[in-house]
Amino acid sequence: MKRHIPNAITLMNLLSGFFSIVLVFTGHVTGAVYLVLIAAVFDFLDGFSARLLHAWSPLGKQLDSLADMVSFGVAPAAILLQQISSVTGTSDLAETFPGLSFWLLLSPLFLVAGAGLRLARFNIDPEQETHFVGLPTPAMALFIISIPLVREDGLAGWHPAFLENPWVLAGISLLFGYLMICKLPLFSLKFKNKSSAAIIPAIVFAGLSVILFFLFFLKGLFPIIILYIFMALILFIIQPEKK
Repeated sequence: MKRHIPNAITLMNLLSGFFSIVLVFTGHVTGAVYLVLIAAVFDFLDGFSARLLHAWSPLGKQLDSLADMVSFGVAPAAILLQQISSVTGTSDLAETFPGLSFWLLLSPLFLVAGAGLRLARFNIDPEQETHFVGLPTPAMALFIISIPLVREDGLAGWHPAFLENPWVLAGISLLFGYLMICKLPLFSLKFKNKSSAAIIPAIVFAGLSVILFFLFFLKGLFPIIILYIFMALILFIIQPEKK
């Protein structure tokens, strides 16, 4: 019986992602954001329970990737599509199709494609047991879902004007789609790599993330993911042996 518990939790991840997509297209974007967050909690719990119960299985690994594709690939892309549509000044997607606006609406497909490639590569790449190669799909999702929160309330009184530009949002799609499939090494918070070069950045990042989350709550995900990418780039530059 216990071997089915992680898979049941993974299915909750999948269902959370599905209902997030449903809420996006019924106009409840904030609810969709929270469902992606709930999916992230289930994503953590399924792996934790599998290790705790010694219930790892090949089926569970594949199911986890399928659930992540929905919750952290398709759902965030749908949320960003809605955000692009909202800043074009219309709630009717059909009205935004003429001209260049059509390509704006297609841009979130880069997130879907990048997530699919990232998850497939993760399943067959033993190198990613101790660190990540390319931005993890959940990290991309957490950044994307922070966009509507930051657009609505800002960060400590700062309202980023660039998030009101649909071309910037489209550029974010391309950038994060690329970051997921590029060869940039990123440290993991699982602390499987015991070297100080891997542990110290992870501890520093975790500490700063707690501060940012305390200051901004869920909106803190916006600067947290930027910090994660920035730290990875710095480490990539100063540690040439990982290139």
